[in-house]
Amino acid sequence: MGRTIKLTDAHWDQLDHLRMSTASADVFRNCTIILMSAMGRSKASIPNDLGCCTDTDARVRRLYREGGAQALLPIKPPGRPSRATPEFINQMKRAVQTNPLTLGYGFSTWSAARLAPTSGQGDQNTFQRRSIAKAPTPRRVFHTSAQTYPQGQTGRTSIPKGQKRAYGLEKKAMRDDAEEALVFQDEMEIHCHPTLTRMWRPIGQQPEVPAPGKNEKRVVYGGVDYNSAKITYAVAQTKSGQNFLAFLIALVTAYAGRKVRLICDNGRFHQTKALLQWLKTHREHIQVFWLPPYCPSLNVIERL
Repeated sequence: MGRTIKLTDAHWDQLDHLRMSTASADVFRNCTIILMSAMGRSKASIPNDLGCCTDTDARVRRLYREGGAQALLPIKPPGRPSRATPEFINQMKRAVQTNPLTLGYGFSTWSAARLAPTSGQGDQNTFQRRSIAKAPTPRRVFHTSAQTYPQGQTGRTSIPKGQKRAYGLEKKAMRDDAEEALVFQDEMEIHCHPTLTRMWRPIGQQPEVPAPGKNEKRVVYGGVDYNSAKITYAVAQTKSGQNFLAFLIALVTAYAGRKVRLICDNGRFHQTKALLQWLKTHREHIQVFWLPPYCPSLNVIERL
């Protein structure tokens, strides 16, 4: 079960897309095992890099050979069948496609509590309300969130230039003897003050949350290795070109002997004159692929 797996370009892209879009650590690991195997990595080196046992490596390879990419997904128990009938679902479809204001209601959006009375009266309301809120099928059909786009743009139809240029580096980074490292970079802020939000509490008993009194913060500059998921980071007081440059120096030092291909957004402090000059001087050690200023769907480290 430990022999190398051969992948076509289509199968590689399928696994890579699944690996980068899943929220499951197990699915990410399973896809990585198959991709590493396709690059000729041994069944001894893969578990060592990913922190799993050899039995897991062998099991994942066997699952992929027998069932393809779908076999790498966790098996979800079917659970109790939904009580929502086709007639009930059709009623909900008709309801959500109608503006509540045109029906005389004083609201413009539907919720589970508001939808229940539209499908029946009396004792049926309890079942209907629970079905809308919890039943698997109605939730897939009815529950959704809006998405915004800039005015004049109807959808994301183009791939940023940085992503086009970076596409194809993934396979090189997965090789056991890779001379280059593919790293995705971003920053995050850590605040001393906790985030306040609404909570259930008896009226007149406002909860108090301990806080230091002064909201100090730190900025964490981080980079995640596409192949091994290794994280390199540096902590600074602020977001600035100088602190970002300090992180790049630490990153190049951490990958001494290998060239770093860095994927990051083109924020203003990422492209100061001093920083660009440093990148030009050290182009043999690091190359940057710039993405748009805000692109969480294209930057792997955003998931962290």
